[in-house]
Amino acid sequence: MQASIKKKCWIMSLNSNLNQLKSMTVSLEGTKFRLKSLTVDDITSAYINWLNDAEIMQHTEQKFRTTTREDVSDYVELMAQSKTDLFYGLFYDGTHIGSIKLGKINLNHKTADLSYIIGDKSFWGKGIASKMIKKVVSLAFEQLDLEKIVAGVYATNLASICVLEKNRFVCEGKQRDQFIFRGQRIDGLIYGRLKLDWLGEK
Repeated sequence: MQASIKKKCWIMSLNSNLNQLKSMTVSLEGTKFRLKSLTVDDITSAYINWLNDAEIMQHTEQKFRTTTREDVSDYVELMAQSKTDLFYGLFYDGTHIGSIKLGKINLNHKTADLSYIIGDKSFWGKGIASKMIKKVVSLAFEQLDLEKIVAGVYATNLASICVLEKNRFVCEGKQRDQFIFRGQRIDGLIYGRLKLDWLGEK
């Protein structure tokens, strides 16, 4: 009974904190970059073009589909209403250059998946994704009281692997021949970050 009450209290707190985070603009420390919840008004042709760009999406499942403005609009609205997802756009001087998603949040285990993209190629290789992940990890553990964050990655996506490892994510497993990449079967890697470890490093 006590465990059930504790879980209900946490879910109530999660809902409140998640709504608060969705209403905020979050700065990346020491930069002009900002994170905020995407709205339909933020949907630009450039955003849609990222999602249909073979180079940008080559290490994601997105590459198998064609995305329309209606698709993006529906998704943005779904994320805005979700009680188990935090979906931010990354902005630089008011221009949308990337996105990051935390969710779905597992209400039974207090875990969540993490995914992210820098869509504007002119910002690649500048450490921005790492700063963005660091901030969202902090929000997940401090504000939402999650216990673990998990990220999946193609074994060929060396840039993303580097970003995760820079943020102290640990490779916890390999999915052998999980994906097809450029006509070849490749492994998938599962990375995890524990709140317990994060607290020990503060």
